[in-house]
Amino acid sequence: MLEFDSAFPHDYAVEEFGELPGTGILKEPLIYFPKPKGRAEHNGKWLKVKAKNGKTWAGVFAYGPGSRTVVISTPEPNTVCVVSRGAGYVVNAEAPEEWEEIGVCPVTDFRPMPEHKLLVFSDFTRLAAYGNDGLVWKSPRVCWDTLKIIRVTNESIEGTGYDPTNSLKPEMQFAVDLKTGRSLFPSPVSADGNPVW
Repeated sequence: MLEFDSAFPHDYAVEEFGELPGTGILKEPLIYFPKPKGRAEHNGKWLKVKAKNGKTWAGVFAYGPGSRTVVISTPEPNTVCVVSRGAGYVVNAEAPEEWEEIGVCPVTDFRPMPEHKLLVFSDFTRLAAYGNDGLVWKSPRVCWDTLKIIRVTNESIEGTGYDPTNSLKPEMQFAVDLKTGRSLFPSPVSADGNPVW
């Protein structure tokens, strides 16, 4: 069953279907995200989207290198977000030719924040936030690996990540500014005192 997070109001319907019918012909236009290179098609999550204006289309969203698959409403009611095994896509439901890949991959977590009109995604080391008009910010690297969002406040997103440089405490903390994505903690430093990232 398709997982759907509808924290934001949305003006479209999404339906899961497996593949082309036996005839090989769909009634709706078939769109690949992204367009395949060097071949006619690619493997991915098959979804049918019906927009508020009545436009219906079928999309094949290429799989990424992760495991999570989910459809997420976004701060813009006509925009649908699809995470297909970790690869994330933000698509205008009424004009599916207007789309972009999410700025982190694989998507390991996401946090809808309706009160801030933001949808925040994370991979293993970074965060990216989307608003009404698309990408709002992308954070710098905030940890070595295994990023986990622990807490969201009115001003920041806080969490932990793996730190291989500290054998006594292999977990480091991070915090980013919710409005800008700027790291609120300094980067770790190398033995010569220079920032690692």
